[in-house]
Amino acid sequence: MQGRSMKRFSVIILCVLFPVVDASSAAPASQPASRPAWASKAPKGATITEDGWFAPKPKVQKPPLPKKITKAFVIPIREPIKDKTFRAMKRKVIRCRARGAQLIILDMDTYGGEVKAALDITGLLKQDLDDIYVLCYVRTNAISAGAMIALACDEIIMNPVGKLGDCAPIALGTKLEGVEREKIESPLRTEFEESAERSGYNTALATSMVSFDQEVWEVRNIETHELRYVLAEEYRNRVLDAPEKTSGKSEKKSKAPKKPTPRPVKQPQWELMRVVLAEGKLLTMTPKKGVEYGFVTDIIKAPRDNPYAGLREHFNIASGPVVLKDTWSEDMVDFLTHPVVAGILMALMLLFGYTEMHTPGFGVFGAIAIFCLVLLLTSQFLVGLAQWWELGILLLGVLLIMLEIFVIPGFGVAGISGILLCVVGLLAMVVPNAPGKLPIPSNPLDWELFSSGLLSLSLGFIASLIAAAILSRYLPKIPLFTKSKLILAPVAASDDAPRSEDSPMLKIQVGQTGQTESMLRPVGRVRFGDDLLNAVSEGGVIESGRTVRVLHRDGNRIVVEEV
Repeated sequence: MQGRSMKRFSVIILCVLFPVVDASSAAPASQPASRPAWASKAPKGATITEDGWFAPKPKVQKPPLPKKITKAFVIPIREPIKDKTFRAMKRKVIRCRARGAQLIILDMDTYGGEVKAALDITGLLKQDLDDIYVLCYVRTNAISAGAMIALACDEIIMNPVGKLGDCAPIALGTKLEGVEREKIESPLRTEFEESAERSGYNTALATSMVSFDQEVWEVRNIETHELRYVLAEEYRNRVLDAPEKTSGKSEKKSKAPKKPTPRPVKQPQWELMRVVLAEGKLLTMTPKKGVEYGFVTDIIKAPRDNPYAGLREHFNIASGPVVLKDTWSEDMVDFLTHPVVAGILMALMLLFGYTEMHTPGFGVFGAIAIFCLVLLLTSQFLVGLAQWWELGILLLGVLLIMLEIFVIPGFGVAGISGILLCVVGLLAMVVPNAPGKLPIPSNPLDWELFSSGLLSLSLGFIASLIAAAILSRYLPKIPLFTKSKLILAPVAASDDAPRSEDSPMLKIQVGQTGQTESMLRPVGRVRFGDDLLNAVSEGGVIESGRTVRVLHRDGNRIVVEEV
């Protein structure tokens, strides 16, 4: 019994020791296996997997981000993409530029929309925001047109429940086939390809969001173990034992089987690892797939009560970010800043200001002119097109013009300086310059706003001149205005004489000349010989020291014109 127990004990010891000795002896051999020989061929920055390595993403130029962001803005895109979305986006981009934005976040939740509106938005991002870092935060969905906009941004971050992709064009009520489909798909594929090259994404995967007839493979170089995502059509003759292309249509049997086409020998040899996307399907990515395919840089949760908390921590945003929402006041400001409306306000301001100059005292026309000026200035300021110093220049110009008209005799330095300051202030307000920067157009959006603003202001000025010429001729003849004393009407000569026989008014005759002692705007003092009387000008403002001639006399009113 004792001998058997000893044998069992020795067997147990051997059974325990042998695995230990085997593991310890195998451990040194497994260490080199943890880094295969092909891994040394991978370039610096490559992504190494169990099957091989992916080349590092090409370096792309992006706007710099400060270590601590103090000016971040959120533009929500949580609706179907339409032309209204583009206009709202454009208005908010102008506000971001005017406030010196360092980071713009597109809060994305859309299933797509109109192709033209989406292309307009991507053009806005690429051309007019090339100096501001733009992040697309796919909080829920970036499908179809949303995916197109997302790829045009500098970076994509997704919420764990987000989806990205599927941008094939569709037409309601009809089926796109053949040339019609290709006519629409071609510019979309080009847009996705250009965005992929701009941001370093894989073009085969990017265009497979648009065209469902593409098949995407993952292939590996047999010698270097480099992995790539490629289009099957481009690599079918470069992959060993690649599957033949299948067609949905049945083919007629031929009498003699065709011989396989010999593959080129000198081309690099690749092998098929897996079919990433089969023909007939569109690429739509989950957050993990987005990271795996290189489109998404990070996955950050969006709590309901504070959806941007993760982004604040990730980008070190000091305060905010400021969310630019669509409200009724935003729509009102958008309406007032439209070039056509701005031109109309400019014309009305000048027209009613001119009319006020031909009325006694200060009345309704002057109030309307001031109201139009306030609307024009405040709307530009609220949308971010005007800075405080630009408003100051414009108001200083208006003040100098008023001094020239009402205080300083003649027309000289003050009037010319006022006009120049008004022109400079108005032109400066149509360019969305950030605080501390001069209002000089630097991108296509700035030039578009400058040209449209200049055109609207010029047309408004010309329209006001034409309207003033018409009103100066016909308005005084309208009884509604003359009887209410809103306009000084031209009066005909009358036989009604002043009650006092010694009144100097009795000496005044039609055609008699006199000298203005004060400016007539339109009422002023005129000296006829030794008599100083009140008179009204018919042709506008007459400066002091000018010779005038009597046109009409109606009781105690004398109407004169400059000789």
